[in-house]
Amino acid sequence: MRILITNDDGIGAAGIKKLAKIAGKITDDIYVVAPSGQRSAVSHGITVGKPLVVKKEQFPVAVKAAYSCSGTPADCVKVAVQAIFDFRPDVVLSGINKGYNMGYDTIYSGTVAAAREAVYQGMNGIAVSVWEENYEIADRYLEEILRDIIVKEKQKHEIWNINFPNCTLSECKGIKETVAANYSYYKDTYKMEQTAEDTFEYMLEDVEYAKAGEDTDFCATEQGYISVEKLSCDVLIHR
Repeated sequence: MRILITNDDGIGAAGIKKLAKIAGKITDDIYVVAPSGQRSAVSHGITVGKPLVVKKEQFPVAVKAAYSCSGTPADCVKVAVQAIFDFRPDVVLSGINKGYNMGYDTIYSGTVAAAREAVYQGMNGIAVSVWEENYEIADRYLEEILRDIIVKEKQKHEIWNINFPNCTLSECKGIKETVAANYSYYKDTYKMEQTAEDTFEYMLEDVEYAKAGEDTDFCATEQGYISVEKLSCDVLIHR
């Protein structure tokens, strides 16, 4: 099995190294193409009108090859499949993201967009996120979850989205299949500051919703479960 790994936190992030290490328990045929720096919340944007700068990198975990890319997570998947490599990976793993990707936030997420681009390119896509780089539960469960998802029969428009709860391993209640909540993890709350007579700055603030719908990804993680859900991108996939 051949795995391509990417993320939206950048090739130097702790999460992508952890993901490569865990994926290495499944196969040694692993490749990395990831953004050269932070690209959170860029959604499914791609680079047009200027070249992508791709650089071969030394990677601290054993992989076949690693490259940084000046573009977005979606760019990384596209350029890897269409230009850098002369093969098509079986699976694209995106993450491990620092911060949840649940509910409406999956639309804004560069992490999830990379998994979605994998599906557009005819591959399986899986996104993985934790809260604040707490990898204790991922160390215990992620290999098992990935092995299970990889062998599942899938519709060609499906991606999988995994979020680990912010608790200790002993507090984790296990794995729960969920659905995406129909709202964002954060409210659209802005703090305004006037910086000149006709100029204003609006800073988006991290104000969390207090509620979580039953059987949703938010509800599962709040209750100490690992949320595993299928997300559909069938609007743009021809059956």
